[in-house]
Amino acid sequence: MSLTLEKVNKIYGHGRFGVHAVQDLSLDVAPGEIVALLGSSGCGKTSTLRMIAGLERVSAGEIRLNGRRIDPLPPARRGVAMAFEGYALYPPLSVAENIGFGLTGLRSEERARRVHEVAELLDITDILDRRPSRLSGGQQQRTSLARALIREAELYLLDEPMGQLEPQLRAVLRGRIKAWLKARGAPAILVTHDQTEANAMADRIAIMEGGVLQQFAPPATLRERPANLFVATFFGEPPMNILEGEIEAGALHLAGSAQPLPLPRLRRTP
Repeated sequence: MSLTLEKVNKIYGHGRFGVHAVQDLSLDVAPGEIVALLGSSGCGKTSTLRMIAGLERVSAGEIRLNGRRIDPLPPARRGVAMAFEGYALYPPLSVAENIGFGLTGLRSEERARRVHEVAELLDITDILDRRPSRLSGGQQQRTSLARALIREAELYLLDEPMGQLEPQLRAVLRGRIKAWLKARGAPAILVTHDQTEANAMADRIAIMEGGVLQQFAPPATLRERPANLFVATFFGEPPMNILEGEIEAGALHLAGSAQPLPLPRLRRTP
């Protein structure tokens, strides 16, 4: 199973009042790969996730899952499991009922076993009989996440899945969730503004700004070989220092420095 986005665009509104939220976005996500969409608020990452899920229409471009074009399909026919940032829990149902809601056709014993398994993964076995109104924000978020992870989906979409959790719990769950997703072999997209979370969970990170993809690479590549100045200053903690200078006669002359720095010779690869 793989995911492909080919020159995907999202425009809200029309004419000069329109907002081009996502511009010509192309991504390839391999089977079993976890990709993080990382960027500041308004960069287009959530719009991208919602287009993949079918909650927003694609203005232009195509989305394919395992070679099958899914952007014209309704959400229920896409084979996608999504954890919403806003939880979207059913108030009359208990935590256990919310988690197992989509497991139609299973015997009650099997459904209960799978609900307990994912609840144990997320440390919510002690609240399975509660209603959403009796839960904290972090408990509601883990219930929403459990409802997505329990499904046998072709693609998993996680929208800020741990934003309400305490740092210590978040650190523990990152490894557990990553192992859970890897065991299923399906691609996964994680939307986050947390660089630590993206580094810990993602095989590759897509950095977005102003609706435009800036660089798509493993975390180490983003740190060591940023594609542009924005990536260099945005990614990494602490961010890169930027110094102005000029290259002349094989040396780097930094502004404010009287001593030039010799540049190493670069070996050309065949």
